[in-house]
Amino acid sequence: MNQWSILPLLRAARRHYPDKTSNRYYTSVTHPLAAPFTRVSPALSNLKFLLSTRKSSPDAVWTAYINALSGSEPSAIDLRTHQIVLRQCTLTPTEMRKSSKRIRLSIVRPVPGHVHESRFQTVIRNIWSLGRKPERHDYHFVLVQFAAVGHTVGSMEVYQEMKDDGRLMPDSVTFALVLQSIAHRLVVPERVADRQETVNHARNLLRQLLNDMQKAQVPWSSINMNLTIRIMKHTSDTQSFEDLLRLGYGIDLRYPDRPALDANSSVKNLMPVTIDTLNTVVDMFGLSGNISKLVQAFEVLTVPLPQAQKHFFTSFEDEDDFGTSPDPSTSFKFPSIHPNTTTFAFLLRHVSQAGKTQLARHYMLHAIRYDIYVSRGFRKRLVVTPNIADVKSPRMAVNRAMFLSVLSTGNRNKNVPLLRWIWEQIHSVVRRKKADVLHVSNFIKHLGRIGQWPPPRSPRSPRPPKRSSEDPEYLEVDGVRWRLADIDSVLNLDIDTQQPIPAPTTKPINLSLHLRILKKDIDELNAFHHYSRTILARTIERQKDRLGRRVWRNQDIYLKDTGKRQRVSKEQWRQIVNYKPKLHSGFARLPSHFRHKLIREQYMREARRDLEEKYDGRVKSQERLRQMNLQTHSRQSTPENGSESPLS
Repeated sequence: MNQWSILPLLRAARRHYPDKTSNRYYTSVTHPLAAPFTRVSPALSNLKFLLSTRKSSPDAVWTAYINALSGSEPSAIDLRTHQIVLRQCTLTPTEMRKSSKRIRLSIVRPVPGHVHESRFQTVIRNIWSLGRKPERHDYHFVLVQFAAVGHTVGSMEVYQEMKDDGRLMPDSVTFALVLQSIAHRLVVPERVADRQETVNHARNLLRQLLNDMQKAQVPWSSINMNLTIRIMKHTSDTQSFEDLLRLGYGIDLRYPDRPALDANSSVKNLMPVTIDTLNTVVDMFGLSGNISKLVQAFEVLTVPLPQAQKHFFTSFEDEDDFGTSPDPSTSFKFPSIHPNTTTFAFLLRHVSQAGKTQLARHYMLHAIRYDIYVSRGFRKRLVVTPNIADVKSPRMAVNRAMFLSVLSTGNRNKNVPLLRWIWEQIHSVVRRKKADVLHVSNFIKHLGRIGQWPPPRSPRSPRPPKRSSEDPEYLEVDGVRWRLADIDSVLNLDIDTQQPIPAPTTKPINLSLHLRILKKDIDELNAFHHYSRTILARTIERQKDRLGRRVWRNQDIYLKDTGKRQRVSKEQWRQIVNYKPKLHSGFARLPSHFRHKLIREQYMREARRDLEEKYDGRVKSQERLRQMNLQTHSRQSTPENGSESPLS
């Protein structure tokens, strides 16, 4: 059948088929009236097409946006289109971080500002020209972009514009984004000549933000506190840091035995003191070089002082002498926290770097005794607790880093008693840790016998991405090494989670991990024990050499047994220092550079030769004596010449 002959049949069939929509028109009430036709320019159509495509490049979107503005009326582009253009005319924050990182690695002096800052200003200006106002999330998007590159000037300008608007007052997220931008700028590598200007600018901006937060009564969150403390550690602004402790935690270091003046009125708003707070306070005062404040803060936060009014004798004192005493009914619990390994590591490092030998020895002994206390408590809980999951992991362990700080100050000051004390303490700590390893190993065997080992595996938390081998860990500028991981730690903070600081928690014990940490500490301390012995021997040798030069120049030296300075002869000095007999190479004993391979081989070779010579001499003397005895015996048994034998 021809294909064209089927059309008449279809028309005929349709005449007998009832049409349901015969009385319906497109302009009837059943359909709404269509909007009047408005002609859309091709440039605007192209812009909307690019905005609907996810793979559009920022440059293409911006070019289409400029063409749409020039080819159509300003009112033709609605507010939603402007907001989408604002977000798609630039790279994502992650891509901006990578781009900014490449610029930092290629240029010594970082380029200030954002590469697309002019685009943001143009879009915001066009939104104002429509008679509309940008919303809060529009400003926050710009702040996120500025924080990704550390553009502090632009962040403060956006923050000031939000304040001047009056409708969009900055909230905790706004302050967090501005603080993140400042913290990022402080960890960006730069020249030494520009560093002080950057630090002063960041210090002024932080003071302004803290004053505005206090006036607006913005509550503190964990993110804001973290970023604020990071900035203060770089700026060394101890005054603002003390104000932060007083307002945020109720800790007034000026009067450690009394609560802060405004703490009783807002006890509920104070944040709990965590171990991170204690470590940050210790590190902050240590970096600023204020050792007295460092010791005061450590002692007050670990062992709070009682209230001073309990010890005042007010029976014979006037009330005006001490002012108004606080109400005893208002009980204020002084904040305190137990230190951990990091706390003592920070404390010993800063005290040792300041050259406070007595404080270094005191806190090293304090750390050792506290470690013994924690270890005994842990072993007791491990035995008496029915469920192993209820045992908390210990947070204190003496390690190599603590001894290294004290050893360094003893080595710099040539303090032989301190070096000898460190060498003895390392041996005792290693012996105690070996006992802990034996105890934990036996307990694991006991759990295996009763069927409670190994424990069920818990789901693993996602691990952070590993650093690429091509990315450098440090960047050196003008002789200063900048750690690039500090930038990632600032930018990886989740600003949207504005939650109060949680209460401190302790992880349950993981016996396998605890056993590995103990064995690792033992290996490191054993190696460090041999190293400290070398340092001690070298220091003693140099002290003897220095005093020996004074003796040879006929100068006086201080003798401990006599308690005064006097001159000694060379023979008397040899008896005092107890020099060992010298070898052929001139070494009287194991030299300080005994670790060098060539010197070690030479020393062992000479010592072996001396032993062989002594042994050969002893053997030869014995052989000579034996021959002499044989000769004497033969002479006695041989008859004299001319005499006859009795048998002849």
